[in-house]
Amino acid sequence: MVLQSLIAEITGQVPQQAEKLVEQIAAGRLLVVIFEDTAGALRVWQNELLKINGDAIREMNMWVACVPADGQPALLNGRPTDLPVAELRQALSEGMSGAFQVVLLNFDGEVILRANGPVTIEQLADAVGRTGSASGTPANDIGRLL
Repeated sequence: MVLQSLIAEITGQVPQQAEKLVEQIAAGRLLVVIFEDTAGALRVWQNELLKINGDAIREMNMWVACVPADGQPALLNGRPTDLPVAELRQALSEGMSGAFQVVLLNFDGEVILRANGPVTIEQLADAVGRTGSASGTPANDIGRLL
């Protein structure tokens, strides 16, 4: 699965499972998935970074899903929810069960940012801006529209 995910990222192909998960969880939105140990300091740090400017996250049309590694309930935008945790781990975590990881997916389920540590809202916005995902326009088409 790790090799399949790596090949998909390099070639730009979206694994069908990831695309379906984005449609199921956050249709029409960007999705940040945080794989975490809920008792860990990294989770607290990441949450504080995202709380700094929640309006910016909403303006980017982005939802945040937290997938804990310690049996705690999954969260979507800070609220407990019934997410397909096993499927998210299989499709996105690259075999790093229990490890902290942040994955940003565009509207089509493509990974546009992957980090092994907390990310800032600015880093999320930069990744979205580089790919043109904020408008749903692929980055390689932006030049033609200007």
